[in-house]
Amino acid sequence: MATIDQVEGTFADLIARLDVLDSRQRAMLPSRRTLQATCPDLDASWHATWRNGHFSDVVDGPVDGRPDIRIRLDSDDLVELAAGRLDFGRAMAEGRVRVDASMTDLLRLRAVL
Repeated sequence: MATIDQVEGTFADLIARLDVLDSRQRAMLPSRRTLQATCPDLDASWHATWRNGHFSDVVDGPVDGRPDIRIRLDSDDLVELAAGRLDFGRAMAEGRVRVDASMTDLLRLRAVL
């Protein structure tokens, strides 16, 4: 199991990579969305907000209210996903990654990951 520090850094790196999407990919995302990642094996959550083409800094803890996109996965799977060793679609199909989002947001997220 990955440590909280490893996962927090990995989530921040993943958000940073999403923040530098090319203009075509950036156009696929809406103007504002809040993304929350939860690792139940660590009992920890982080969130960031996509606003006008960029993500805010990663914040420790769950978002106040309901996030637009919620992702639940174990810490090791987050590390593997961010490193490119775990395919997002396959992980969802296997139940290793659970996403609670609108169908549109889910398709957008899958396209950029």
